[in-house]
Amino acid sequence: MEHECDTLPHWLTGSPQGEASHVSAAYNSAVTAQPAYPAGTRQPEESAHAAEASRASIRTASGMAPTGFLTLFTEEEIGTPAPAARRAAPIISPLVRFGSAQDRIEFVRRRIRQLGFDSFSYTATRTTAHHKTMFVLTSYESQTWLTRYFRERYFELDPRVALASPTGMPFLWNTADMRADLPRAQMRSERLGGLIDMLEATGRKSGILTQMPLPEPELSASLCFNSEIGNPRWMTESIVAETLMFAHTIHEFIWTHAKSVIGIAPAQQQRVTLSDLQHAVLKAVVQGQRDKEIAYFLGLSPHNVDYHLRRLRQLFNVRNRVQLINVAQGYVT
Repeated sequence: MEHECDTLPHWLTGSPQGEASHVSAAYNSAVTAQPAYPAGTRQPEESAHAAEASRASIRTASGMAPTGFLTLFTEEEIGTPAPAARRAAPIISPLVRFGSAQDRIEFVRRRIRQLGFDSFSYTATRTTAHHKTMFVLTSYESQTWLTRYFRERYFELDPRVALASPTGMPFLWNTADMRADLPRAQMRSERLGGLIDMLEATGRKSGILTQMPLPEPELSASLCFNSEIGNPRWMTESIVAETLMFAHTIHEFIWTHAKSVIGIAPAQQQRVTLSDLQHAVLKAVVQGQRDKEIAYFLGLSPHNVDYHLRRLRQLFNVRNRVQLINVAQGYVT
């Protein structure tokens, strides 16, 4: 189900390949300009073997201390909110009326196409002095795009994100303007040129990006709608207004119903009583130590470490290591 990585994987923590070079010709020739979900089709269900292979490739470890974390999640993992959860929502989103996650996915895809876009991404980011944690919804984006975007660390210099207002106002972008605004510094210009080349090669030539504030000051969310139409004049005032309204609908639904899925737990889940040993294990996990390292430094057997990790996941009501780290960062600090 969840495509996760215990720490930022090798291709995200290391220096991006081609730091001073353009996107490889092999990649440009291999990628075709097609939307994440062609009109009138369903995305094929990923086999268990393929899903595990994908997770294995993402989890390639660098052997270094983590500098941040990346969690990918899907609409299926959010599921269908229970009636009580729907009533507890501050705003009743129209997305809660669907009886299954698949029905909701089909509605969102259809609405995105009606607005004139081909793909959509949602990213929640938590930025502190020591960590950048990113939570990415993958149901409406291609895995090829996401892999390349994060492997090359384009999120660090993406001008669409940098120029968007943090107050929720829409930012209209197109690759022609992005290319015209390339900086003079050669290395940065070449890296940005690589991002623009990739955007155009994958049918992302214009779009709307909006950043939504979140209750915690270190959290923010970016919603980006992408189109293969190069001329930005197609994005009329009415389209921009409708897109912004729909972005608010998606954002409200995800933030209300997906916090436990992506490991941002309510405050009461952090007020748990831990023994000194549990606290030591939890702190070691947050610091990025592997199970064998925790066992060595704390004088435990691997079996005991596994037991304490399972117990900690139960106490914090999370399902995996990434979610445990996300919840526990504030607790141990």
